Amino acid sequence: MYKSKTEVSPAAELLVNSCTAAVRFRFPQSCGAPLSPSRCLWILLCLCWLLPGPSLCLLGFRPERTGAELSVDDGVLKATEGTRFILRVYYSTSPQRLNRTAGTRANNAAPWIAFIEEPTPGREGQVHPKRNMCMDKNARTSDIEVLGSFKSASSQNSVLVELLAKDLRRGEKIKYYSMCAFDGSKWEHYRTRDFWVAVRERSAVPELWLQVLVSILLLGLSALFSGLNLSLLALDPVELQVLQNSGTDTEQNYARKIETVRRHGNYVLCTLLLGNAIINASLAVWMCQILGMTWLSTVICAFGIFFIGEILPHSVASRHGLAIAAKTIWVTRLLMVLSFPISYPISKLLDLILNQEISNFYTREKLLEMLRVTDPYHDLVKEELNIIQGALELRTKTVEDVLTPLTDCFMLASDVMLDFNTMSEIMQSGYTRIPVFENERSNIVDILFVKDLAFVDPDDCTPLKTITQFYKHPLHCVFNDTKLDAMLEEFKKGMQRIAGVEEFWGEKKSFMKLVC
Repeated sequence: MYKSKTEVSPAAELLVNSCTAAVRFRFPQSCGAPLSPSRCLWILLCLCWLLPGPSLCLLGFRPERTGAELSVDDGVLKATEGTRFILRVYYSTSPQRLNRTAGTRANNAAPWIAFIEEPTPGREGQVHPKRNMCMDKNARTSDIEVLGSFKSASSQNSVLVELLAKDLRRGEKIKYYSMCAFDGSKWEHYRTRDFWVAVRERSAVPELWLQVLVSILLLGLSALFSGLNLSLLALDPVELQVLQNSGTDTEQNYARKIETVRRHGNYVLCTLLLGNAIINASLAVWMCQILGMTWLSTVICAFGIFFIGEILPHSVASRHGLAIAAKTIWVTRLLMVLSFPISYPISKLLDLILNQEISNFYTREKLLEMLRVTDPYHDLVKEELNIIQGALELRTKTVEDVLTPLTDCFMLASDVMLDFNTMSEIMQSGYTRIPVFENERSNIVDILFVKDLAFVDPDDCTPLKTITQFYKHPLHCVFNDTKLDAMLEEFKKGMQRIAGVEEFWGEKKSFMKLVC
């Protein structure tokens, strides 16, 4: 932007040539004798003192501050109409020749900087290149007003000039102006584009109601995309099948609506994320257009996206995701159609790289833990919960984990008599199968079925051994590391529902425990 320019007037050239000629030639013969060197030097100094000072030369200018309303485009400084701005103007000679302050302007002196309107923004120097338009006061425009100037404390060869770009006339989009400079004796016109200033039309500002309406619409769409993202993608395909088979009528209806769209997981993901990114970017641009590139627009945009676009939809969708996804499924279908050229190829690429979407499956341990954690919220009673937990633990637990110790078992000796007292004790125990031991409790020899005592008279005092030897129900024995599911299959094959747990101690085996 900086360009130097030095011009010498014809009068100055004439004086210099005359001074040079005085050295080379003599005065006329009437003078009598040639000039001495000292006299010639004295004449030369006097003539040079009479010469005017060197013409002022502008090196260039730059704006002190740029922004949305003042910028440099293609080497030309462009200001929005109605903008006040400050230029730092650089010059090459003594600043006293350039100092046109408020005091001089108070004496009706012309300003030291002015502008000439350029009718065509084409090539350089198209405005009367053979005549200095700055000399004509009527040619200098008032569209750019010089508000004042003051000396710069940070630079010895620059001054600060405050300007006002006035409003354009109706129908004008942009106007270009070239700079003129007054050095105290004459005006100089700087025609190159480095010294141009353009005034452009201010962008139309929407009405306040339109600003509020568009901002609310963009925030609502941002919240919608975030809510759909969570409510749709949080629903697992397997979970939807479970809801279709075991949910309430409303849940089954919702699940059927969602399942056809949810099966295209990556397609839905790309659609919603693309829409959310476009809406958030549009909101940021809209806020900057309304408020400008300021910290206020950044704070408002960030807070709006964070609170309204993320926090609120996530908190609502996490609790009512199924209903939200089902009632807005037509919006999702429409968005999938609109974003098809971009979202569909990306989703197919994801399918190719990541393969099929993996649903969330619960292992046996996860199911058990989920039952324990959700105990305060489900409607299962304690007995049902114990049955479910026991069924899930059949394949992992052994008989040693669930057996009943012999010390806690109701047992009968083989030599006991079935009198009234013994029969009463058997009935009060409540058991239908009773182990019979001989000599010691760990030596179980038979199992007594209570139904075998149907025809026994307590008055006969029949020995228990007589009954057990007649019906012969031997005890089924298993090892202590037998799994519960295998034990269940053994019970299903035979008539017995009781078994002894056999544990080896070296070469000796003993019945130390009992499982029922």
